Amino acid sequence: MCLDCDCVHPAGCGSGWVGGSGHKSNVSVPGGGGRVAGLTGKVAEAQKTLFVLVFPTAKECGGVLTEQQKVIQSPGFPDEYQDEQICYWHIRVRLGQRIRLNFLEFDVEDDTACLADYLEVYDSYDDVSGFAGRFCGDYLPDDMISTGNVMTLKFLSDASVTAGGFQLQYTAVNASLLSHNHTHHFT
Repeated sequence: MCLDCDCVHPAGCGSGWVGGSGHKSNVSVPGGGGRVAGLTGKVAEAQKTLFVLVFPTAKECGGVLTEQQKVIQSPGFPDEYQDEQICYWHIRVRLGQRIRLNFLEFDVEDDTACLADYLEVYDSYDDVSGFAGRFCGDYLPDDMISTGNVMTLKFLSDASVTAGGFQLQYTAVNASLLSHNHTHHFT
């Protein structure tokens, strides 16, 4: 990436150039996972970068999900998640459908009561009602199926130990097509 290069026309600049006289621009940092905000101006008749700020890009953490199927993973997966994360995923599918959670990988800091780092599942659209379970450690939880068309996942990590994280997939299914084998149904 060129941080101190001559470039007369920003359109002709190579990738990674922050160009244009007095123009602010965002460009990707190759291999850095961040963004660069730069301000350029005339310095001795050549365009030079005068000021550069680098901001880390936040890893995906939570959101409102309405797709019929999606993979959800801890921030940074397959790398270890970071300390002090709180992520909420609110899942909503069509009326008349249920949500099947299928855990693909699971490695969250283990402790006896899952008080440090954990993934909680709620059979509701918030984390106030419908508590279905709290998971930590490296035991792969059984599949779960919601009682309605909404579900909430909450991931929390404390300020100390981290682990590999998790990956799961949710799928919208019609209630009449559900199999009762190897699946935890909420009651």
